[in-house]
Amino acid sequence: MEEEEEEGSKKDNSLVSEAEAEAAAAAAAAASLLTDDLIMEILSRLPVRSVHRFKCVCKRWRDLIACPAHREKLPQTLAGFLYTTYPGGYRHHLAAVSAATVIDSVDASLAFLRPMNYTKIRLVDTCNGLLLCSCYNNNNEERLVVCNPATQRWTELPPPPQPQPTTDYCAQHLAFDPAVSPSHFCVLDFEATVKEWHLTGVSIYSSRTRAWTHRDIGLVDKIVLVSGSVFVGGMLHLPGKLCKDGRNSIEDDDNFVLVLVDKECKAWKTVRAPRGFYSGAIGLSQECLHYVTRSPAPLTILDDDNEDTLLLASEIAVWCLKDYDSREWVLKHTVRIDKLLNVIEKEYSVVGIHPDCDTIFFVTRGAYDGDSWDDASLASWDMRRLEFRTVINLEKGSADGTGW
Repeated sequence: MEEEEEEGSKKDNSLVSEAEAEAAAAAAAAASLLTDDLIMEILSRLPVRSVHRFKCVCKRWRDLIACPAHREKLPQTLAGFLYTTYPGGYRHHLAAVSAATVIDSVDASLAFLRPMNYTKIRLVDTCNGLLLCSCYNNNNEERLVVCNPATQRWTELPPPPQPQPTTDYCAQHLAFDPAVSPSHFCVLDFEATVKEWHLTGVSIYSSRTRAWTHRDIGLVDKIVLVSGSVFVGGMLHLPGKLCKDGRNSIEDDDNFVLVLVDKECKAWKTVRAPRGFYSGAIGLSQECLHYVTRSPAPLTILDDDNEDTLLLASEIAVWCLKDYDSREWVLKHTVRIDKLLNVIEKEYSVVGIHPDCDTIFFVTRGAYDGDSWDDASLASWDMRRLEFRTVINLEKGSADGTGW
């Protein structure tokens, strides 16, 4: 009886194995009917983690995903931070965020632009793998260049229109979404009044038309832009500050807003931001808009605090905008930076948030010697594991970087 049951079990297992084998064969046959273009179209709509898992499907899929020609079509994760050192001229470097990150194929020095006889190359903005650079020739004439350091392809833009006599260009930002169009980008060059620096107009360069157009600002409020931007859902998100009574006091920690504008600058809107946006960072993480800032004083008081330490303390706060309709920010995490660093000897600034996990990045610095910061490092804070880590020591004379 036991032998019969054992044989029956073997038959059942055999039948299941055969069924699984038939299903796998059918799936493989169906997958083989898909063209490379169709596979890439499907993969381009998936999260980056899923794309990495699909490398294991078969050799063909692995080669498609790894192909440099397809890199712009696929979702990418954070490879590292580009940063610049100033002494001796502008020099650019890429700090990898982990030892597993492969950056050997990326020319962070932008040497492929040197044949254009640029004497100085300054990083202006980055968006989904593309860089916006301000380049100067021997006559000190400025040209805007958009390039991809991974593929070493670049485009020099024609000069933008001259601003009005009472205005000047105040900020330049890049808008690029490879999931929508892997080859189309826009550059937005914002104009502001010379005295108050509130926005008045914008010039837009389109890679499709290869020309500039100009539009007035579609906002009622007077707004001054501060540093940073992120391109999400077809809209460029720019941190700014409302001018009260015609005054621009960027040190005030209230009246901060996000300016949302599409690539054609036809649709404009504003979203109020939590207090203390100055010296913060904005980014997309886990398909949700995040806003990271430092508060000049801690929101929480700990048992080991005293009056002296509180004067030196500050706090990083991480906010998440989950619902655009309600425009309500949710406080996700706080951390006392004075508990991680020696605030007497260290300066720091928030530089970004990881797009795929709950990790924020900031640059820490030692003393300023009159020419550059000493002992600069890229550090990270894991909000889930509550782990602080120094990622890499930066080159001497480094400035804040931008995620790439």
